[in-house]
Amino acid sequence: MSTTFPFTYPRRWALSTGMKLIRWARRPAPTPESRRLKAARRQQARLREHAREQRVRELRERDIVRYLSQVRPFI
Repeated sequence: MSTTFPFTYPRRWALSTGMKLIRWARRPAPTPESRRLKAARRQQARLREHAREQRVRELRERDIVRYLSQVRPFI
């Protein structure tokens, strides 16, 4: 029975994880342009979410009005 086999996978995993961490630590610093782009994307996402909420609210109100217009005559 070999004692090296059970330890090869964790060792490989640790080495590859360490290399990824080193690569991550050495990554280039974010530029002002990339910061601006990220902020712009975040703002666009917020605006899209707000527009979607508005659309859902309008559809819900329209459905309620339609339902009441059909049900009210029978009340």
